Order: sequence, then structure tokens, then C-alpha cells
Amino acid sequence: MPKQRRRARRGTGSHRVWRGRHQIRCVIAGRVRAFSADTLAEAQALADAAVREAAAPTVIASPTIRDWLAEWLTRKRASVRPQTYFAYEAHARLHIVPAIGNVRLDALAVSHIDRLHAALARKVSGTTAHHVHMTLKAALNGAAKRGHRVSPALTAVDPPRRRARDIETLTRAEVDDLLAAAYGDPLEALYVLAVTLGMREGELLGLRWQNVDLTARRLLVARNATRALDGSRVLTDPKTAAGKRTLYLPRIAIDALARTPHIGELIWPGADGHPMPEQTLYSRRWIPLRKRAKIRPVSFHALRHTAATLALEDGQPPHVVAAMLGHASVATTLRLYAHVTHASTEALVDAIDARFGPRLRVLPEEVLDQYWTNETEIGATATETECRERESNPYALTSTAP
Repeated sequence: MPKQRRRARRGTGSHRVWRGRHQIRCVIAGRVRAFSADTLAEAQALADAAVREAAAPTVIASPTIRDWLAEWLTRKRASVRPQTYFAYEAHARLHIVPAIGNVRLDALAVSHIDRLHAALARKVSGTTAHHVHMTLKAALNGAAKRGHRVSPALTAVDPPRRRARDIETLTRAEVDDLLAAAYGDPLEALYVLAVTLGMREGELLGLRWQNVDLTARRLLVARNATRALDGSRVLTDPKTAAGKRTLYLPRIAIDALARTPHIGELIWPGADGHPMPEQTLYSRRWIPLRKRAKIRPVSFHALRHTAATLALEDGQPPHVVAAMLGHASVATTLRLYAHVTHASTEALVDAIDARFGPRLRVLPEEVLDQYWTNETEIGATATETECRERESNPYALTSTAP
């Protein structure tokens, strides 16, 4: 009877003697590998070590923060909006890399984060420091998802506190001076739309004639002028669905648009026919107009804040103002424009006076006992005229207190 070949134990592989040496063959990571030695025990030890090595988790060498940020930004370049990418790149280049760029991801310590925050506190505002911190957090989360070992030090440090934003607005008199100085300017309607309807700078520079209907008194905000990754000026969709909106034009805006010359598809194009660069609008147009109007040196964005503030002061509901501004949530409008101007404070006081105006005040019995102790102290029964005076002035009762 022929001798049967003995089957090896499952998982140990097959054994044979090949050219005087013992050989163990086994499958590792889908491939058949052979391990040879002078003895069976040595060959089996080599095979077992290879199996253990293949089963161990692969650990990717941890790069430095500088190297990982370069790789992370390359990935983000194609997945985020250009303005977001520019912000990430500036945060990394100007702040994160100079402070902690040589630190490995797995060696990041709380002291390194403190060093970054200290450098930020010397150079930028709390809001910018907060944004830099969040950029670093997003980059480290991306590294962990890619299999890198990342220190948890960042989670142990609170981000810098945002500084409350100061809202600059023009007074009503300054708005009148501004519009008077802008009359007849080629960009007159641009300033009118900014200070009356609160349109953003990019929305104005991306506005096309096909989106304006002067007869129906309507304007469609459908595109936004932004800077592409290659530096060119392009038109993109609004950032949120609320940004695409229809605005009804006031008479002053209709008149200004009617005086605006038609020189292309865009209402206010640049010299090359593409959207006008924001820096050109600010330095060559806005600053000279501001000087002619003799108003305070506020930013162009202050016109948007002015439009919102004046609308709220005029009694427009917050949700109407939010829709005008293109805010995705009315909470954003309430948070940004929670400031109370002098005029609205006076209106609030007037409303309180009207609510708690002169009227008969009913006092509790124990309070009455304090004053009406006996007829001798108070005097004879009040006449009808005195009662009427007390009804019109409830505080008259307290004036007789001893």
C-alpha cells in the first residue's frame, strides 16, 4: 500500500526538501513565498516571521508639518473654492510653517501650539488667529485619515477667541453726501446698489445687464466675481443658495442704472472686459469718491453694513433684511447687526414710555396700610380733583410718605 503524504497543519504552508535544503512554501498577501533553510525548524521560523510581519499594521512614517501641509494643500486645491484655498495657503505660508513647520506630526506637543498662538497674538487679530488654528486642525484631521500618526496635542488647546467684529456704518447725512458726490460717476449705480440694497462687492462686479430689468424694477443676483487659482477674474455661482436672489429696485437705483453707459455684457467691466479687480475698485474709484464726498475713511464693505443698519432702523423685519443681504440664516443678520444706534435707542425709550405711560396704579393692601395709617396723618377725605390728580400721576401717592 503506497505511503500517504502527510498534510501540513493549516496555515503553516507546505514542506519539501529541495536540493538538500528544507523549504516551506506559504501564501502571504495573495502571493506564494518560499523559505529555505538547512533544518525544518529554521525554515518554519523564517516562514512564521514573514507571516507575522505581513499581518502587522503598516505604519507610515510621520512627515513634518511643512511637508504634510504642502501635500494637503495640493489635494485641497481641486476640492474647495478658490477663495477658501487662498485662505488655507496664506495661513500655512505666513503663520503655521514659520512657527512649527519643522515639527513632525507625531511629535507635535502643546508647547508647539502655544508657540504658534503666541506668534499669532503678536501679528494678527483674534479672529484671524482662530481661523489659522482651524486650518491646522483640518490639515491634521486629513493626515490622520491618510494613515499618518498624528499627535492629539491640538485637541488639548482651545482655539484663540474671536474678536467681536466692529461694524462700520455711515450716518444718514454721510449717505446723502456720498450719493451727491457720486452723481454722474460711471459707477454711480454701483454705489447706490451697495448703500441701499447691501449688495456685496463681488456681486456688483459680476452683475450683467441681462440680469437687470428696469421696467419690472427687478435685479437678479446670479453670479459673483472672484479670483481664480491662476489669478484671473472669473464669474462663479453664489456661495450659498440664499446668495442667489431677486431684489426689487428703489427709484434712486433705477435712475442711476438708466444713466449708466452700456459698454459690454458686464455693467462695470475692467479694462480687459473681464470683471474689474477689487483692488482697482477700491484704490482708483472708492478712495477718490470718499475724498470728494468728505466722509470718514471707511471701507467699501461699510456700504453693505449701512444698508442693513438703515433698513433695520426704518423698521424692516430682520428676515426681510436677511433676504435682501442674501444671508442663509436670519441668525446671521441678528448676530452681525445686534448693535443699537442712538436713533433706535430713542425709539426704544419712546416705546417703553408708551407702554408704561400715566395710568392708575393699584397698590397692594399692605402697601396702602403703610401710607394710610390714620386719617389724622393723611388729612380729610380727598376731593374729586385730588383723586383725578392721583390717577394721572400714580407717583403722587408715594410723595406723601413720611
